[in-house]
Amino acid sequence: MKELQKQLDMLFKQSGVDESVIEVIKKEKAVFPFSTEGRMLAYLLATQTITYDKYMELQNEYAKRNKYLDLFDMAPRTFGETWGEKHILELFPEFTKATKDNISSFYPDFDGEFDLWLDGIRVEVKACRANSTKTGGSLASRAYLHSEARANSFKYHYQQLKPSCCDVFIWIGVCRDDLIYWVLTSDELQKIGKLGPQHRNENTGRDGVGVFEGQVFMTEEELTPFLVEEKDVLDEVKRKGK
Repeated sequence: MKELQKQLDMLFKQSGVDESVIEVIKKEKAVFPFSTEGRMLAYLLATQTITYDKYMELQNEYAKRNKYLDLFDMAPRTFGETWGEKHILELFPEFTKATKDNISSFYPDFDGEFDLWLDGIRVEVKACRANSTKTGGSLASRAYLHSEARANSFKYHYQQLKPSCCDVFIWIGVCRDDLIYWVLTSDELQKIGKLGPQHRNENTGRDGVGVFEGQVFMTEEELTPFLVEEKDVLDEVKRKGK
């Protein structure tokens, strides 16, 4: 939204319109779907400052910068528990959603401890949305572009990690313009030394506990060894899960 606002401000300045008009437009209460930006665009069209083609150019550029913005409006539980695995299943139907009905003949002791199954490989999928923690407002209003997440050394937070219950993790980093994928084994997770105890139970995330659970906070730079292209996620899971 910041880029669009910057472009609109520049167009208003080029139009030579009185700045008081701009202030009135910005101060008027926004009522969905009549946003402040929508009113500004309508004014620019009405005064023939921009053509309809220019309007569509601005819209298409905005859509490209924000193609995953809707994921930031998703409720935390819905996003955390269902979006990631559904997304991977859509990309790679070769995976099987792990349920007792689906995998009981292969894995009779299954009790919901991992998300996906692939030829004997137990896979857990986690996703994290990258957003500014320095400002207030809705999650969507604070959503980072991929370049902003890198520039601010955003720490991706993956929690409820149970390396004893799966073989391979697929971690997804969600920015408003990009998705980033990391694939790592349970052994790799424990070797990186970033797995800390889960806040809700001080005994989780510790060696010696039958099923221990932990969380990590890691920057993209720290996750570099596990980075994979979207198209290669399936093959990397196969390779690491052998």
